[in-house]
Amino acid sequence: MSNLSIQYLSVPKIILDQRNPRVAPALESIEGDPPQNFIELALGQFAPDDDDKGASTTFSSLKASIRAYKGLINPIVVTPRDDGTYVVIEGNTRVSIFRQLAVEKAPGAWETIPAIVRPDIKEDGEHAIRLQAHLVGPRQWRPYAKAKYLHALYTEQKLSINEILDYCGGNARKREIEEYIEAYTDMQNHYIPLVGQNQPDYSRFSAFVELQKPKVKQSIVKAGFSMEDFAKWVHDSKISPLNTVRQIPRILGNQEAKKKFLSHDAREAMKILEQPNAN
Repeated sequence: MSNLSIQYLSVPKIILDQRNPRVAPALESIEGDPPQNFIELALGQFAPDDDDKGASTTFSSLKASIRAYKGLINPIVVTPRDDGTYVVIEGNTRVSIFRQLAVEKAPGAWETIPAIVRPDIKEDGEHAIRLQAHLVGPRQWRPYAKAKYLHALYTEQKLSINEILDYCGGNARKREIEEYIEAYTDMQNHYIPLVGQNQPDYSRFSAFVELQKPKVKQSIVKAGFSMEDFAKWVHDSKISPLNTVRQIPRILGNQEAKKKFLSHDAREAMKILEQPNAN
């Protein structure tokens, strides 16, 4: 690590990482290796929004900042390939922005980009860099992208929760990681099949995170419903706002609120629970 230095690499020799969790939702329907320009489009489409919790910047505001500064403050991290190109480990969005600014002929030097080259890095090192930068760091992925990456580490890479925590540098909570993995599994098993060929609404992932909270699942099953029923409630927007999922035990435990929820939605059910004579 002490011998690492910043190098200025030719942008055309840099390959965007198709494993980047930020673009994972866009690539789920793509078979084989996606074109680089498709990844660039996905980076813009799935960059964090202003209202995303923990998101430090939008794609457009980051682009405006880089354009104004005429470069980067933080270098990207890459690993070299045998053919002389480099694959991005951390900094895909910044590379994409450099490419766009070059096409736009914006003032500045966009042909090269500052990078830390990691020729010795192994797969576990890549995981550590991504998790420290985007799971608990200042440039966080969207919740669904986080969950997809954590789920892959847990189910495909066979990493334990404690190993994932180690990669995060101790800045994540064990239960939060467990909830994200469980929520991703539930969303894939019960919500995605309802969508069919349509584009899933990944913002609804937060409902499946709330589903993992204490007593929520138990209350659904106890009331005679299933996880498929819950997914349909989410799909049909009967649970709005999504954080009212945590009120499901109260709603299903009150007959009047339960009827109102099933005939209308959680918002109307909560009005009954807020009445002075509610159980």
